[in-house]
Amino acid sequence: MPAAHADPSPSAADIAAGANWGELQNRIQGQVVLPTDGGYGAAKQIFNTRFDDLLPAAVVQVSSAEDVAAAVSFAGENGLRFAARSGGHSYAGVSSATGVMIIDLRGLAGVDYDSGSAVIGPGNALSDVYQALDGYGQTLPTGMCPSVGIAGLTLGGGLGFESRTYGVTCDRLTGATLVLPDGTITQVSDTSRPDLLWALRGGGQFVGVATSFTYNTCPATSKDVVAITFPGDHAAQAIAGWQQWLRTADHSQWADVSIDADGHGGLRCWMQIVCPADSGDSVVDALSDAIGMRPLTVESRTLSHMDAIVYLAGGSLTEPRASFTNGSDIVATLDQNVIGVIIEAITAFSQAGNTGWVQINTLDGAVRDTPLAEAAYPWRNHAAMVEWGAYQPIPSEIAMAWVFAAHQLIRSASSGGYVNYLEPGDRIERYFGDNWSRLKAVRNTVDPDNRIYTVLVD
Repeated sequence: MPAAHADPSPSAADIAAGANWGELQNRIQGQVVLPTDGGYGAAKQIFNTRFDDLLPAAVVQVSSAEDVAAAVSFAGENGLRFAARSGGHSYAGVSSATGVMIIDLRGLAGVDYDSGSAVIGPGNALSDVYQALDGYGQTLPTGMCPSVGIAGLTLGGGLGFESRTYGVTCDRLTGATLVLPDGTITQVSDTSRPDLLWALRGGGQFVGVATSFTYNTCPATSKDVVAITFPGDHAAQAIAGWQQWLRTADHSQWADVSIDADGHGGLRCWMQIVCPADSGDSVVDALSDAIGMRPLTVESRTLSHMDAIVYLAGGSLTEPRASFTNGSDIVATLDQNVIGVIIEAITAFSQAGNTGWVQINTLDGAVRDTPLAEAAYPWRNHAAMVEWGAYQPIPSEIAMAWVFAAHQLIRSASSGGYVNYLEPGDRIERYFGDNWSRLKAVRNTVDPDNRIYTVLVD
């Protein structure tokens, strides 16, 4: 039997070590931060502390689209893979990957507004965008975590509390400046590379590095924000009633459902409602009627748009770093069988002594107004996104095992997952459904050598 031989191909570390990083520094106005530099630890840090041990080949802190183009070209010349970072909230740690060149976009900030259109730099967190647009009485439909980057959220879709009214974030995207994997800077719009605009609307992390985004904004209005709770042992009834309420609720009204494991075998069931100012009481009544049960508690506030943002963010636009593990399933229906599986999964986690949650977000309303052919974001004809998650101190291995078990339980009802909650080792097509073949064709055209790093499998 012949002796085994080591793989002769160079490792990512070998490739990075052979690159002339000083040459790249001479080509950009920003800063190349290497593992030997004193600021490397801070430069590579992202929000989720689970990934503190990852070791990027370099962090390139760019100051312009031209810097990005130079960095991307350098990666191609040296056989490096690269990943972009804006907010640093990648659930799989993609924006701090070992052996990968990280293009840090946080120096590309700025929000310019004019007559219903906003040009926004990818370095902005959602809190930056909210505050800048609020001065004009405008906003975008985004998520509730204030430190998430506008770039990553948009490129993966962007679900939030105004999705029923205005759709997902990427539905508001009308143009972008994009650096392709060959280092070319191109303007993207309905009339210039519409194939790339389609891809950026929900699948953009696979086609290039965006250095600016242009959006159609929407009015920032006062809100009623209501938190209600139900008995944990009636969670299935609450989910079914919530689903029934959504069928007739005005699209200006939104609510999600959370089921928390208490670590002792029990559950906590609660909902957040966001609706037009002074309508909270009537929405609670309608939702309670659909559920067939009054809430245990009701906490209602009438807030300005910006105050509502702060409240939904937990009372502050800043948040401490934390360790967490998440996954997701997209379901076409929320019938009693699917609801039963969700309750079974979170109950088992609680009975095992763990704390965690399931959050169910609706995919109805204006999310369905954009035709499937107009955006890479694929989940237009589905009932809900089911997010599974656990925060510290639950070890990530335990949480990941539970998320995997939950996937297996719900497998027959699951259509895929939400790419902003991607999980390492999954196949890419799980996140794009019927749009994957078209997105794959665009990706193969602009990035035939797979220079853009991903933890997903082709």
